Amino acid sequence: MSIDLTNTPILSRRLFLRRGLASVSGFYLLPMVQPLNVQAEEKVKLRGEADSCIFIFLVGGASHLDTFDIKEGRWTPPKYDIRTIKPGLVLPYGLFPRLSDQVDRIAFVRCIEAWESAHNRAQYYLQAGHPPSPARQKEIPSIGAVIAYEFHHKRKPADFLPPFVAMNYGGGLLIREGCLPDYAVPLALDLKGDVPLIIPDDEKTAFQRRWGSLQEIEKAATGGGSSGQLSRQYESFAQSAFRLMSSPRLSEMLKLQEDDRKRYGSSALGDACILAHRMLEADAGTRYISIAHNNWDLHTNMFDANAKVNHYTLCSELDNAVSSLVADLAKTKRADGKTLLEKTFIVVMGEFGRTGGDLTVNKGRDHNRMAGTALFAGAGVKGGRAFGVTDEQGNKIIKPEWNEPRSIYTEDVVATMYSQLGIDWTKKITNTPSGRAFEYVEGISATNFINISEISTLFG
Repeated sequence: MSIDLTNTPILSRRLFLRRGLASVSGFYLLPMVQPLNVQAEEKVKLRGEADSCIFIFLVGGASHLDTFDIKEGRWTPPKYDIRTIKPGLVLPYGLFPRLSDQVDRIAFVRCIEAWESAHNRAQYYLQAGHPPSPARQKEIPSIGAVIAYEFHHKRKPADFLPPFVAMNYGGGLLIREGCLPDYAVPLALDLKGDVPLIIPDDEKTAFQRRWGSLQEIEKAATGGGSSGQLSRQYESFAQSAFRLMSSPRLSEMLKLQEDDRKRYGSSALGDACILAHRMLEADAGTRYISIAHNNWDLHTNMFDANAKVNHYTLCSELDNAVSSLVADLAKTKRADGKTLLEKTFIVVMGEFGRTGGDLTVNKGRDHNRMAGTALFAGAGVKGGRAFGVTDEQGNKIIKPEWNEPRSIYTEDVVATMYSQLGIDWTKKITNTPSGRAFEYVEGISATNFINISEISTLFG
């Protein structure tokens, strides 16, 4: 049965003032929608190896030819210390000494191509898996929201963490739940400041008292009877937020030990990766964790060691954080005897690559959508190898070397993520507010049609 989503409740000023207090965790107010009508276009074979996914977003676009698709030339700084780590796998050891020790667990994919070369459009594309559309911007959900929606029915009574967690996204970068229900909303954390969910010990009594007062107000407002759908959804959201903030496990989880921080690189990225490991270890409901690693847009002076942020500092943060995360997931056992790495799919990539060959006149690199690199690990990924070949200067892909005779696009990465999590990526939601079906992965990109494929080469 199809249920029309266009009958969306209106949030009045009075209801806003009365219910706004329920946002105790600092989330944005939610667009309330009715149940969705979801259909599958066709049956696809799903891999289903992973229970969770970690996506590390190199915001700004890391230079592939200066990281994981190294191209040696007169532009190459001596600090790179380029080495053959394994046959067919050459890396700048000077930039990634710790990741070089983890290569047996990582696949380096050097045939990634983007559809967009402007930051805002490409960053949207990589989070939503769809071309930007001004007409549908508020209804298209992010990949994390779709995953949260799909896993909602699998939540356990003891789960207190939200299914979708996003860390270090600022400035309006994060794409949220769109037309999906309130339980698909991301929990957004900024690890550069105080985590707002932890209630200080000296404020816990006051917090409990205020929560009790709010419940009395709610009861009086409804006369002790049932309320409308919008009110019930706000109440459900508030109860979830209260349960999250009241959990004694949460405050312990969010307290970072200094030795862990040092091992992960003492950075916002490192801190987020520590929390990602802890959240998955807790097995408390989190399925998708998206972490932004910012400032890769190095158009000028990318090798200036005196600059606060430069190519060396970013590579060091990435090296420490990702290597420690992979190692810790690999040694953490679950109740079923498997390691967390065996059941967690990890993706590391930016929105596009950079121009190859010599540096620009500004001593940096500009945007290049024609070539890029991604790292994959966990959940059956066969590591210790690279596939995909770019030209001598890293400007374009000349040999894709995967299961399709073309470059890998965002849609293929998203389909692989969904397949790994056992989600049928041919599904579509037919009753959206705009009336246009939302396809989990769409076969038409920003500029062309695409025969979407899982990246099966990763697994064998």
